[in-house]
Amino acid sequence: MLVGFSPFLIRNVVDETVEPLVQFFIVGVDIEPRGVSSDIRSLHIHSFDIEEGKCTLSGKGGKYCFSIAETRNNEPENTQNSPVSVILEMEIGSNAMMFTFDARKPLHPGHLKFSLWMAMAFAGIPKQTAALHASVIVYNNRAILFLGESGTGKSTHAALWLKHIPGCSLLNDDSPLIRIELNEKMEPTPFVYGSPWSGKGRCYLSQRYPVAAIVRLEQHKTNHLTRLNKLGAFGALLPSFPPAFLHDDYFEGHICNIISTVVKTTPVYSLQCLPDKSAAELLKTTIFQ
Repeated sequence: MLVGFSPFLIRNVVDETVEPLVQFFIVGVDIEPRGVSSDIRSLHIHSFDIEEGKCTLSGKGGKYCFSIAETRNNEPENTQNSPVSVILEMEIGSNAMMFTFDARKPLHPGHLKFSLWMAMAFAGIPKQTAALHASVIVYNNRAILFLGESGTGKSTHAALWLKHIPGCSLLNDDSPLIRIELNEKMEPTPFVYGSPWSGKGRCYLSQRYPVAAIVRLEQHKTNHLTRLNKLGAFGALLPSFPPAFLHDDYFEGHICNIISTVVKTTPVYSLQCLPDKSAAELLKTTIFQ
């Protein structure tokens, strides 16, 4: 049911010293899911559309509610009065999350998969682990993250590397996880992980690499690479983090902490480029000189 999750499955491994990041409880009900009290659901944080419906995040006093309303005729604007398909209840300080769905009809795989993504973000961000909207190439056992708005060429640029730069590979094409960890010198360092969420690229790899560089792409008539200062790098990274959580003060603060560590330790570039071989070679020569 969940395409892309099987490479991350670990069987018969029990380590009682390590607490799970998320305990995800799935419950089917014979009515429209209601979840938490209406006063929490009414405190709106952010709404956005996905292909499978309209999403809403609400919260109050450390308790949060994420819901997806079904899209009628695949038109997001028709979801205002649509029934809620699923509700995910989460609370700061607890790894137990309750996912409730309408059992009168089949559970939508996309709703479950995206709710798991929200659960991962909710639990991970305070622990310096967050998803990024990015494509990731691995070269010389280090990763390069390509950032940019949808349609700016992240997947295209990754494909250029795969075609023209021998020895590189694709780690993820939509939503890798960046995590701040201690390196061998006990210094906070960003690492990037493959994830079960990889968009149209469908690259699901349970692998981890140190980050060599982060590059924000912009379509242009020529190829021009600029290393950003810390302030510019911060601004380049911020829009690529989960937008729903950037609208909440608590999570925004933790995201800013992650970004601060990244810009202190990792080169961040702006690449104005054409979709050609020379753009990939320019970046490779600069980063791996």
